[in-house]
Amino acid sequence: MLTADLVLARIYKGDVKPRYINTEDPDKLALAEELIAIFGGHEGRPRHELDAELEELVGTGTDFLLHRALAKLLFDRCTFDTESEVDPEKLRKAVFDTAASAYRRPVAPKVHSEGEQQIFQFDREGVLTAAAVELAAAEDVELTPADVERGLYADLKDEQLLQEWKPCRPKWLLERYNVALAQGVLLRASELTIRLSKQPAKRQRELFRKIKFFQLLHRVESNGKGGWTIRLDGPVSLFKASGKYGVRMASFLPTLLHFDRWKLEATVRWGPRRRECGFKLSPRNGLRPTTRLLGQWQPEEIGWLVEQFEKLGSPWRIDAEGDLVPLGGQGVLVPDFVFHHPLTDTRVTMEILGFWRRGAVKSRLELLREHGPENFILALSKQLAAGREDLDDVPGEVYLFRTHPIARQVLKILEERFGG
Repeated sequence: MLTADLVLARIYKGDVKPRYINTEDPDKLALAEELIAIFGGHEGRPRHELDAELEELVGTGTDFLLHRALAKLLFDRCTFDTESEVDPEKLRKAVFDTAASAYRRPVAPKVHSEGEQQIFQFDREGVLTAAAVELAAAEDVELTPADVERGLYADLKDEQLLQEWKPCRPKWLLERYNVALAQGVLLRASELTIRLSKQPAKRQRELFRKIKFFQLLHRVESNGKGGWTIRLDGPVSLFKASGKYGVRMASFLPTLLHFDRWKLEATVRWGPRRRECGFKLSPRNGLRPTTRLLGQWQPEEIGWLVEQFEKLGSPWRIDAEGDLVPLGGQGVLVPDFVFHHPLTDTRVTMEILGFWRRGAVKSRLELLREHGPENFILALSKQLAAGREDLDDVPGEVYLFRTHPIARQVLKILEERFGG
């Protein structure tokens, strides 16, 4: 992600227009290649050395912000860590304690007219050697005075070593920059609407699963032509955890870039005065996906339910490949799981609502009451259930869970409510 000061954009006719770059520009490709080479040449070296070389390259030219932004994206691909045989805090304590007792009085004091002045001598190498001997014995490691000196401040950010980094191609870096500009705008969105034309069923599930993976508050409507209108609440519309939520929304954008025939429109608060502006995006902007579409995602807290359910030895089978269920043209049910009983051919879908706002849950319950399927389990976090009376008349069965759905409890509902 890019920080706000690195997002280059202007406002034109009420819309925020990021300053996308030409990813085929030879000069910019050369810059990207040079930056990548710098990072690759600093593996195993302190961060301050990398910063110094980048500072020399970046300078203060007209492309200063572009240089910094590309470097920031490369830093995001790095892993820095402290490397020291002994915890730097222990090193500092040992050295300072040894130094405190290392002062001694001179043989001949120097005398001034005001009186006698004592001059203290200090053996720096002796202090480091003594600290190394003490720590080597205490920690059972081999330690030289040079190791002690090098490790004294190894935990400071500038002294941490570049342990590893993920190389990339110059063109990929420029494409990632353009996507990052759009993501930087979405971090300030109050609402966002995606209009998606008809896609293959599997691809649609992938998109909706990714929305749920990022725990984005959403409402979905059919456009009557096999496509969907998806409305997402933006981070600026939330009162809690808007920073984390904004990152999740921005992180969702690369998934959308894998699709065709879509339009995105957002309302954003832009600039120092948080001016309300529009933001539009579509395949015509030429943004390229910089991540792989790795299939259907689920939150970690429920992803293990399949494994746990299968261990129960029930005739019910669990599947995470359920089809979308239209809800009267006003929304869509994206099942997290489908349960199938082979003897009775009964199929039961389950949707899990965890990170939702109470207002969004209320709207969801109203839609389910009117258009929800009968063979249905709504798994709802207890934190979102204001009262059991609010769950009356919801078709199927409502299952309240504390932290995540429990396989044995789900099986009990299937057996008692749907047979088998």
